[in-house]
Amino acid sequence: MKPVWPLLVLFSAATQLGAQQPATPPGTNLQVYLMTMGAGADIYERFGHNAIWIRDTVGHTDLVYNYGMFSFPGTVAGLAVFGARFAMGPQQYWLGYDDLDNTLLTYRNRKRDVTVQELDFAPSQRADLASRLAVNALDANRYYAYDYFRDNCSTRVRDMLDLELGGALKRATTAKPADGTLRFHTLRSITNDKLLFVGINAAFGPHVDRPLDQWDEMFLPAKVQQRMRELTIAGPDGRDRPLVKREISLLNMNAYHVDAAPPAWGGALIGISLAVAALIRLTESQRRIALVGRVVGGAWMLLVGVGGLTLLFFWLFTDHVATWANRHLLLLSPLALALVSSFWYRGDRRPRPWVPRVVMALMLSVAIGGLLAFLPQVSGQQTAILAQLTALPTFVAALEALRGWHRRNEGRGAAS
Repeated sequence: MKPVWPLLVLFSAATQLGAQQPATPPGTNLQVYLMTMGAGADIYERFGHNAIWIRDTVGHTDLVYNYGMFSFPGTVAGLAVFGARFAMGPQQYWLGYDDLDNTLLTYRNRKRDVTVQELDFAPSQRADLASRLAVNALDANRYYAYDYFRDNCSTRVRDMLDLELGGALKRATTAKPADGTLRFHTLRSITNDKLLFVGINAAFGPHVDRPLDQWDEMFLPAKVQQRMRELTIAGPDGRDRPLVKREISLLNMNAYHVDAAPPAWGGALIGISLAVAALIRLTESQRRIALVGRVVGGAWMLLVGVGGLTLLFFWLFTDHVATWANRHLLLLSPLALALVSSFWYRGDRRPRPWVPRVVMALMLSVAIGGLLAFLPQVSGQQTAILAQLTALPTFVAALEALRGWHRRNEGRGAAS
């Protein structure tokens, strides 16, 4: 029964106003704040967060409405189910609410900044927004299918505010070019975890490299805050005035930050690429050292092949639009799996006749993928990061598999 409480509070406040001050417009007792939270430590906190705070100066309530509620399991089995559902597509999130003190305590414990902007809505807009949020928080209405870019906790707040503005926010931001792309904003937000940075980048296809307008860019809470700051509305005298009456920092923890742009890690990625390729080349060395090359080469081909299967799975069998038609499949090819055992042929085994064809197909795929990394305008996708890391080691591993095949083939011919 908890979600009914906001409606009761609003009804009580409205009744008191009606009894005590009949001429006072509904909503006069309310204040509306956009609350923006800074980045945190965990992956789901890196993009920031936002909420709508409704203050009732008569009922003395402070309700913070938050579209970012989701159920995170506490057991290994539950976590596995959560991960499987996450992999398949949008998850169920819901609109929750709490009082201001508890909200601030939560973000203080997480060492996250909190800033609020009081919005200069008319009393009728404040009353309507409070009513809509209260109704939206009921059990029958609060759940929605969360999409990380198109329908998330920030876009829900954006849409709710735009509704009260009569579409003014959308008109001011639609078709107005924004800075960066979905990939740009995602990667700059997760630089604190380098493996996750590489993995998420690899999973993204061309959809996330399309130009954004300022409306779509508001999947980020900080961008909603920025657009609110810029927006003007017509006042009672017909003159434009800022929508934001005042901006207040409630928590200034200064513990985490998000980079302005993705880092230029090209040199480090190429260095790792050269090191892995050099280790794979040890396959041609003396027996003990060659073992290192075989282990690294086989492991690399396994990693590339499994990575390719994962990209195919996300493209063909899930609802994640961001992973469709991924050009990274040229660099992380499932073909590599067919060459894993090439690094572990026993001398008495007959070389497989199809190995050269697989090697040539894989090398061609990597060569095309490497070339397209320099021509993102042709492929429609930014692939340079993965190309810098994987193209050379995969090419070298394929060549080593082919050399090994020829040696064994020649050996069997000599023995015959």
